[in-house]
Amino acid sequence: MTDSSTDTKSSGGPGSRLFDKVGMAVVIEVLAGLVIGAFGLVAQFGGDDADPSSSGDPTPSYSAEPITDLNWTAETEPETEPEEEPTTDPVAFASVGDCFWNAGTTDDFELESSGCDPGAFEVVEVYGGDDPDDCDGVHRSSFGYAPGYDSVLCLSYLHPWGDAYYAESGECVGRGGDMYVIADCSAGNFQVLERRWGGEDSNGCSEWEYYNGSLDFPGYIDDQDMLLCMRMVYPDDIGYAEVDTCLYASGPDDDLTFEFADCSRSNAYVAGRTGEYDATGFCDGYGWATWQSAAFPEHSYTVCWAWL
Repeated sequence: MTDSSTDTKSSGGPGSRLFDKVGMAVVIEVLAGLVIGAFGLVAQFGGDDADPSSSGDPTPSYSAEPITDLNWTAETEPETEPEEEPTTDPVAFASVGDCFWNAGTTDDFELESSGCDPGAFEVVEVYGGDDPDDCDGVHRSSFGYAPGYDSVLCLSYLHPWGDAYYAESGECVGRGGDMYVIADCSAGNFQVLERRWGGEDSNGCSEWEYYNGSLDFPGYIDDQDMLLCMRMVYPDDIGYAEVDTCLYASGPDDDLTFEFADCSRSNAYVAGRTGEYDATGFCDGYGWATWQSAAFPEHSYTVCWAWL
């Protein structure tokens, strides 16, 4: 006879067996999750069992050293200033002999290239620097102009009346068409006795011996007006001689030359004088000499003379 108290079966009921099955399933699931997670970490961080060929993405790499320079910026190419284009301003390359027209004012020049025509300015000297006063004393320079290119242009005003504007004492002035020009000192031209700036009255010229003509040039600006005190260049001294002046006559009778002389050494004297040309009737029996300038016909004379 069998004793039921010795049965080896579990004494738990159906509920305990169900718990045992569920608990085992949970444990298996947790273990599976851990395995899958571990496999993923190995694949991500390049473990020995990772297969790089199993993914299309490249394996990332990381720096072992931390970045500590918080002010770091990406390197860039240094900025360079644009090159200045070379100037094409003709004033910057002006040389002696070039001419310009002033398109500005008398106080603020603005030069433009031009021909060397009356009213323009010709460059007569070029200096380095920026001081227009460097042109003071330069022959024929009426203005110093600093255009800002480390150069100073000494400018000569091409006077519309002609270059006689620049005639110096001792030089002579003739006519070139409607202009007064520096010319040779042959008979019929004027010789400059003195230059006077600033539009002075020509009465001051009368202090010069034999003064008998003047030219008053208006300047480009008022204080550059120019007065020339002059005398006519005559064929000989009889052209300057006043009545009762003693002369020494020499040469053939039909071509006498008269010179000033002390009366103790002279052989003729002036008996009469008129400013008309070929006024032979004026002399009424005296010897006579008459002359007229082709360029300045207003300066003519007829002089009567007699032997001593």
